[in-house]
Amino acid sequence: MSQDYRFQVNLGGMIDILSNHIYNSKDVYIRELLQNATDAVRARKKIEPDYQGNIHVSLTGSGENTTLIFEDNGIGLTNSEVHAFLATIANSSKGSKSFDIDENDFIGRFGIGLLSCFIASPEIVLITTSARNHETTEWRGKADGTYQVRTLDTAGREPGTQLFLRAKTDLILDGSCFEADILKETLIKYGAMLEVPIIFDDDQVLNEETQIYANKAALQNCSSEEILQLGRELLHQDFTDYFYIENNTGETFGIAYILPYAVQMTAKQHHTVYLNRMFVTATNDNLLPTWAFFTRTLLFTNELQPVASREDFYKNDILKQTATSLGAALKNGLVNLEPKKLDKLIATHYVAFKSVATEDEEFLRFIYPFLPFRTLDGEEKLKDITERSSTIYFTHSVDDFRQVRDLARNRGFELINGGYTFDTKLLTMLMDMIPGVKLEMAEPDRFAGDLESLDRETDAEHATLLTYLNQEMRQYDVEIALRKFEPEDLPMLFINPSSTQFYREMERSAEESNPLFGSIIDSIRQNVELPPQSTLYLNFQNPVIQKLFTQKRSPEKMLIIVESLYIQALLLGHYPLKQKERTLMNQNYLQLLDQIGNVAE
Repeated sequence: MSQDYRFQVNLGGMIDILSNHIYNSKDVYIRELLQNATDAVRARKKIEPDYQGNIHVSLTGSGENTTLIFEDNGIGLTNSEVHAFLATIANSSKGSKSFDIDENDFIGRFGIGLLSCFIASPEIVLITTSARNHETTEWRGKADGTYQVRTLDTAGREPGTQLFLRAKTDLILDGSCFEADILKETLIKYGAMLEVPIIFDDDQVLNEETQIYANKAALQNCSSEEILQLGRELLHQDFTDYFYIENNTGETFGIAYILPYAVQMTAKQHHTVYLNRMFVTATNDNLLPTWAFFTRTLLFTNELQPVASREDFYKNDILKQTATSLGAALKNGLVNLEPKKLDKLIATHYVAFKSVATEDEEFLRFIYPFLPFRTLDGEEKLKDITERSSTIYFTHSVDDFRQVRDLARNRGFELINGGYTFDTKLLTMLMDMIPGVKLEMAEPDRFAGDLESLDRETDAEHATLLTYLNQEMRQYDVEIALRKFEPEDLPMLFINPSSTQFYREMERSAEESNPLFGSIIDSIRQNVELPPQSTLYLNFQNPVIQKLFTQKRSPEKMLIIVESLYIQALLLGHYPLKQKERTLMNQNYLQLLDQIGNVAE
């Protein structure tokens, strides 16, 4: 027959786990003490509305005898509450409803916060006087899991709690809070927004100027300079732009500061969150969307549920709903930015925005009107381009854009250079997304197909010469053709299909690589289907081409000019020359110099 047994718990080991391993930051015992003191003040205020609470923190002694003292004039604990809440792990007065107030009014709820003090001290001494029965109790807890409780005769003592921590002799922490400057800095870090005054040693109120910002109405009424100063004080950074955000319940709200410099999209987000006015984290990454990388946000919430360490939040439906509505608020804040501020923001972060948009269609639908693209008239926002025309062409690469920009300009086409990072992918995604606008990818030969052919008589007149020129130019994988097109001052148009560009680049890379790598590239090229030839269109309406084909000269001299036009077209299109093209360029210059020399003589 089976028998039930109870788990045996090593209290010393449990306290070690709770105090040394559950928290990421080793100064959190300061936060836990602030939380307990603030909750005690809030609880007393519920039964004494006119009462004014405060927290006093001080250091006494020196060296190994330094003692940290936390004092509050809150509700205190009775003797029975001391046994119930300080001696039972995971039993919290905040969750017990014993104070007859809403659980959400409290910061801490898990009944383990006080144990974090064992990070810094081997013993916790607590003296508390209850506002209910005015009895005073002393509690001494040790890291080995033992504690002592006794009732003190302190007639007339004001309600509240004193807590004493003496530093461990072997204390090794990243900045000891038993040093005045570090303690003061830590108190501000965790308690800057608390409504209860935190008085440090010399009667200085540390949170007097900052506590108002956790009040939504007060925050919304602050001046721009006050908001920017808040960012400097709490986030330790200078900002120039920001906007206010809040979720749909209004219980989570704050300021989204805009970073004045570009950041990596993969960098960890740094959003600072206060729960019930208490600092929780400066690195939250699940309350705002991934595309919020361009902000550092200061948030205040009264509705999220903290995890046991109170350094993050439960990933539950409330968190999801809050994150969704904050994302919507962030979009709304962007849209409603002043035009100059929005332009500045986009100019700083547009590459990152484009990257995120390629992976997030919802974000793309929101951000695309504001994204800049290169057009025939320089960089423009897509919103401005779509307002001018309902049909917009875009090229796959910078090379394609260079080939057809003059033709597109002359024909009044709207043309976007899609050769920059993320642009082609974004424009392809947007093809069916923008109401009333047709986006179409334009290969260079799409424009070449509209070039005007010569009349039959003129075409026949130059057919023999063109045949000769094409035979000679075949070695460069280019075909020569005569056409008429605008503008007239454009003598030639070089059309190089994308597949041909790739094949050409492979050949050039093989030439410039070492023999081993070059042979590998050549082997790959042999297995690639031969692409169509490039075409050099000569504009028969251009005076140079007219003179070239109408004056009597030998085919060999004609070839020199056509070869020069070909090299010029490559250079204008920013195509790196292959070895035989560099050789051709030098030969032509030499031949031209020889001809000039012969004429001079």
